[in-house]
Order: sequence, then C-alpha cells, then structure tokens
Amino acid sequence: MNYESKKDRPCADGREARIWYLYVGDVDARLSNYKGTLLKILEERSVRTVYDCACGTGIDSVMLLEEGYKVVSTDALDVFLEKAQEMKQKREELADWQIGVGDWLDLKSAEVDHPALGYDAIICIGNSFCALPDFEGGSNTHLKALQNFKDLLKKGGILIIDHRNYDYILVHKTFPPKSHGSIYYNSNRVFNIKADLVEDEDISIIFRSDMDVSGTELEGDSDIKLKERDGKMVPTLELNNIPMYPHTLKGFTALLKTAFGEEAEHRLLPDFRENEQEDFVPNYWVHVIVNEQ
Repeated sequence: MNYESKKDRPCADGREARIWYLYVGDVDARLSNYKGTLLKILEERSVRTVYDCACGTGIDSVMLLEEGYKVVSTDALDVFLEKAQEMKQKREELADWQIGVGDWLDLKSAEVDHPALGYDAIICIGNSFCALPDFEGGSNTHLKALQNFKDLLKKGGILIIDHRNYDYILVHKTFPPKSHGSIYYNSNRVFNIKADLVEDEDISIIFRSDMDVSGTELEGDSDIKLKERDGKMVPTLELNNIPMYPHTLKGFTALLKTAFGEEAEHRLLPDFRENEQEDFVPNYWVHVIVNEQ
C-alpha cells in the first residue's frame, strides 16, 4: 500500500485542513513550545539543509525558512500542501521553497528535488510517523520508511522524529495529564477525549474527541451536534481521527537502532525538553538519531 495513491490517504478534503488548524490552536504558541530547542539541535550539528517530510500546512517549514535554513517539504496529503502553497505564494521570500507530495515508502518518487549529497537533517514531528500502518507486519513497513529517511541523510546527518507517549495512553486510555500540555496541539476547543485500542490486522489506536466549533465557519457544518460542555450546549463536531500505530518508547527506540545501527548516537527529549525531571510525564517522546554511516 502506498500513501502516494489518493485512495490510500487517510483523509482527502479541504475540511480536514480547517479542522486541523482549529486543533493546533495558536501557531505562535505552538512554536514557542519547541522552536528554541529544535533550533539549538540544528545549530549544534551545523545544519543548513532540512527535509520536513511531514510538513502538513508548512508551519515548521516556514519557521525554519525564516531562520535561514534551506528547506524541502513534503506531505502525503495534497489538501495540506495546498495551504502551504498558498503561504508560499503570498511571500516573495519563500520563492525557493520546494513543496510536493511525498510518500515515505517511495521517497525517490517525491515531487521535489532531493540534494544529491543528502540532507543535514530530516524532521518528522507532530506524531506524524504514527499515521503509517504496519502493512507488512513485524514492523517491516516502519523499518522501510526509516531506512528511506536514513538514505536521504548525509553522513553525520540527523533524524528528528517523535511519537505520542503511547505507553501512558495504552494504560490510561487518554492523553497524559493536561497540566503538562501538548507541544503541538493546544486548542482549548477539544473535549471528551478517548482512546480506543483496535486489534484487527494491524494494532492501532483511534482517538475520539469532540470539538467546540462555536464562532467558526464550521459551525454550520451538516455534521454538527449540540453537546454539553461545562454546563452549556455548544455546536460540536465529533472527531474520529485516523488510526495511529501505538509505538512504545522501547519499541520505537529499537526500530531506530535497527535502521541506523546499534552504535548510532541517539538522544531522547521528553516534549523537546532538556534536563527534565525523571518523574515528568511527556505527551511526546522526541528522538534525535545520527546517521553514522
């Protein structure tokens, strides 16, 4: 199965992009949660070229372009890429930004020109990688994608990739405590969050939640229902998100070591935080691994 084929993509209309923006919340607030640490990592490795292989609407790509990095951006969903293209067309300084459809399982066919010598860094953040099912079983699909990332990196280049704290979610059936916040998705519109484990051909988790769309263009959507929130009835959109593969911390670390080698330098950051207390419960585990070969 190939995400570059439209029939295999997890969602395919512009409405999804509008919902995603509401789910993200304030863009500046999102970036403030991890921008400093991300830029520090890139600076420490003398990174100049970055491949954002799960760029969505381009929030992180544009931030990196503004910081002077040369960025190539792809995503499997062209409805998100349309938003990125709109942003590019509005700003002359983004004229050299390459944007195109890209499938992790066939990156050679991506609609961009990859540098012949490879990238200094690849980023795949926002729990994006977990949207890839294990089509072949035995994590072979995930390993193929990780190997494709590795093949596009220079020697000494880094992959920055993350996943939700599924160890916590599998036990508690919801996200970690709200007091710790979410580094990517900060909307205060989302409520009634539940996590359902599905064990069919592939193991996956489906997050189900409600979104208060009061005062937005989605308020008149045909799927809107009135639901109680904090004692009030509000126009609500039920979110049945795409299935996510529940990578555990131990399991995903093992996958990275298999793809990059047991001796590869590997760094783990809870919610992009450095020197965090041992009892901190992150929403995301962020991995930084070096291509040593």
